[in-house]
Order: sequence, then C-alpha cells, then structure tokens
Amino acid sequence: MTNWLLWPFSIILALILFSLAIFIHELGHFLVARLLGLRADVFSIGFGPALWKRNIHGTELRISSIPFGGYVSLPQLDPDAMSKIQGKHGETNRLGTAAPWKRILVALAGPAGNIILAVFCAALICWFAPSDATGASTEIGAVALDSQAWADGLRPKDRILSVNERTVHSWPEFQTECFLAGSSNKTVRLLVERNGQEISIQTPLNTRLSEEEEAFTIGGLTPGPLIFGIGDVIPNSPAARAGLAKGDAILELNGVVFTHVNQLIEREHPERPITLTIQSFTEKETAAKRLVTIVPEVLQTTNEEVESSTKPLLGIIIQPFSRTHFQWMTERGVLAQLRSDAASVLRVLSALAAPKHEGERGRTAKSLGGPILIFGVLMQVVQVGLWVSLGFLRLICVNLAILNLLPLPVLDGGHILFALYAFITRREANARIIGWLTNIFACLLIGVMGWFLYSDTMRLILPAIQRLFSGD
Repeated sequence: MTNWLLWPFSIILALILFSLAIFIHELGHFLVARLLGLRADVFSIGFGPALWKRNIHGTELRISSIPFGGYVSLPQLDPDAMSKIQGKHGETNRLGTAAPWKRILVALAGPAGNIILAVFCAALICWFAPSDATGASTEIGAVALDSQAWADGLRPKDRILSVNERTVHSWPEFQTECFLAGSSNKTVRLLVERNGQEISIQTPLNTRLSEEEEAFTIGGLTPGPLIFGIGDVIPNSPAARAGLAKGDAILELNGVVFTHVNQLIEREHPERPITLTIQSFTEKETAAKRLVTIVPEVLQTTNEEVESSTKPLLGIIIQPFSRTHFQWMTERGVLAQLRSDAASVLRVLSALAAPKHEGERGRTAKSLGGPILIFGVLMQVVQVGLWVSLGFLRLICVNLAILNLLPLPVLDGGHILFALYAFITRREANARIIGWLTNIFACLLIGVMGWFLYSDTMRLILPAIQRLFSGD
C-alpha cells in the first residue's frame, strides 16, 4: 500500500475496531433490555450532537459527533441524573423503575457483550494465528559485560521469575514491574531460575526508556530467546547476489536449527553450498519463510568489519536478534489470553488503589491514557497486522468490561450496586442520594476524561503538529 494511503486507511480501520468495542457493549444493554420489555429511547455510538439518526421501532439510532464512547438511554434503568447526562434534560421518569433483577441483567449485558467479543478474538488468535504470532518468555538473551546487571550476577539464559516478589510471565510484564518499582538507581529484587535453581539478585534500575516520562528498567539486558540473523551483507558477495538482506533471521542451516555463529565458522567443508532457511525478522509473523542455497567464495573486501578471506565465505555479518511480543500477544490459549488481559487491568487498578512502592500511584496515573491514546495506539497496531489488531481489540474489550463493572455510580457496576440494594432490602435506595452520587461521579468522570484529553493531546497530537510544521 502506498504511503499516502496508509494513514487514512489506518484511521478508518482503527475507528471501525474502536467503534465495534463500544457498539457490542451498548448492543448487549439494548438487546437484554428489549428482551425484558424495557423501553430504549436512544442507542448512540458516540456522544454529543447527532451526525445521523433514525427512529426504528421506538428507538432513535444515532451516530454522534464525538466517537469515543456511546450509550443506550433506558429510562427505566437510569436515575434522572443519568438521563440528563444522556441528553434527556428536564424529562422525568414516568415509566417507573424496572424490577431490580431486570436492572442487574441489563447492566451485566454490556460487559458480557465485550467478553463475548473478546472470546471471539481470542479464539481466532488461538486457532488460526501463526505459531510465532504469540509467545511469552522472561529469558535473558544477553547481558552486557560492562553493565551493572552483569556485575550483580545476571547471566544469559537466566529466566526472571519475579520482580520485588511479583511474579512475571513475559518480558512486557517484567518491564511493567520495573516501571512501577521506581526510578533511576532504585534497587529491585529479582528471583531468577538458572539450571533448575532459584537465585535472588538485587540490581538497580538505570536505563531510561523514555525522555518524556519517568520510565526506567535494568540496563544491559537483551530479552531472549535470541534469534541469530544478518546484521549486514557484504556488497558483491554470494549472500548479496542470493538476495539476503539486513534484518533476515537465519532459522536453519542445512536443515539444522541455527543457534550459534560457530555453526557457520566450524563447517567441515566450507567450500560446499549452504542451504539457509530465512525469514524476515522485521516483518515478524507476517513474513514467509524461504530457502536460499548459496555457494561460498573467497572474498576480497574493504569492509572494516570483515577482513579479506582465505577460505570461502558467504559475505554476511551475524547479529543476534530478540523477538518480544506485544503485551497482549504473549498468551495462546483462549482463557490464558483473557486471564492475561484481566491481570494487566487489575495490576493498574491495584497500583492506583493500593500502591506497594513510593510514587507508584503517580507513575501509574501519568502513564495512563484516554480514548485518544487508545485510538492512536490502535492506528499503529492495525499497520502491524491482523492478529495483533485482534489482540488489541480483545484487550480493549476486557478493559471495558472490568472498568464498567466497578461499583461506581454512572458505570454499570453502580447500577448493579443500587439494584442489589433494592433486591436485598425490598426497597429502592433514596432517589435524592442516588441523584447526588450520580452527579458527583459524573463530574469526576468528566474531569478525568478532560485530563485524559489534555494529557493525550500534549503527548501525541501536539508533538505531531510540531513535527509537521518543522518538516521532520
């Protein structure tokens, strides 16, 4: 696809996927409400003024001008204050309140819709994605000899089990725990497995991942397992004529898995043709594997890294590559994917509500993003490929389901809480108290969304505008 079509296509596809997560949530509310005989006045994708609307069987379908959100207006479910938020100013509820059990089912239906879509995405990834589209590892591929990590005892092939007593299952989880643990020179406790034994190691965080944010990790570590490939190709060499390129990973040499450069150097008959199984490392799971047969030659080269040879060579410089997956692509099984997504959401909530380290709550709050950031990430994700996009959509759905079930007014969990109170006590909660709580939390929600809007704008949109006008 040409570059000028790439971003418009990404925006359209990201908007479709983002809207799908919202649509399926509101569709769950709508279908269960209608099934239970409740009235649905409005079904809106987005907030604000309607760009398109049509009345079908008593429900006004809308596509609104602010695409980051949506709602179903259910006068028998929402208190009057919530109705105001949904654009029903001044209208009182003359239909009466639905039975508590109906309200509970309707409130649960939205998160249930998200979980159903998440399961569908997870099943597609589990059953149809290439084997290397997913993967989780905390193995250390390499440790810089001049690093503090080496001095403190970390070694290649060590498998990181936990950071400060928190178990990690993937490299992204390891980086997350380092980020939450502190800033530069803050010591963390690692539990690693080496040759079947568990070893405790303390080492400082000393590498800054971002110039804009306080995000540190352990310096000198390369994630594993390592894949060896081509760091450079000598011009006019046999490898160059065969079409090998920088960034190609060498999977097999003469049918044997390629794990070390010595397999090339210590060949018994260096003049014989070599068959390599090659796959582009940069394109990851979307790249096709190919077989390349090359006849080595004696090279005369001026390349500073490769001396002129006296024995036949291919003309390549071997480089180790590490392949880590996105946080939402570490698991393969359907339940494992959902469990991983839920754990990442709950980890953030626990850092905000019950931080274990000094400054953890602040670092977590600064790292969070709103709809603009999520949409921006989704725009980039859809360019990577189908499976990564489905994985991120699954993560969004699990996020929506869990966050909406929090027992706070305005959210589905708040409706469930009030309905449970009515169901247990056989009487409705005080309407004035519900109204006040709903208004307070609605204002807080609007404030949080405003902060996200400002934060995302300063983080994403403003730098993009500056680059545009600077010509970068």
